[in-house]
Amino acid sequence: MTIQDRRRARMRSGLGLVGTLLMTAGVAAILFAWWGVAHTGYVWEQMPYVVSGGVLGLGLIGIGGFLYFGSWLVKLVEEQRQTTYALLQLLEDRDAERGARGEAEKTQQLTGL
Repeated sequence: MTIQDRRRARMRSGLGLVGTLLMTAGVAAILFAWWGVAHTGYVWEQMPYVVSGGVLGLGLIGIGGFLYFGSWLVKLVEEQRQTTYALLQLLEDRDAERGARGEAEKTQQLTGL
């Protein structure tokens, strides 16, 4: 595993962890806002809960979702790079085998003359 692979793995796990934490904090903020609104009978007291808790919670959930989605994309890119590298290795091995076989055939033709 190269240094870049380790760095990407840390970034992926970090993005996933931060995204999960932000989404959890967003849900907690929405629940806090609901609790505040549910326990207050006056509309003018409910509005700060809705604005601060509800809107902040939705924002945190949105940002956390994007970060979690980013960690998933990093994982897909890593897998694609590994697949591409394996395919390139197979193609190089096949070309080397064909080249060796072609050289052997040429040698047989030259010695047969």
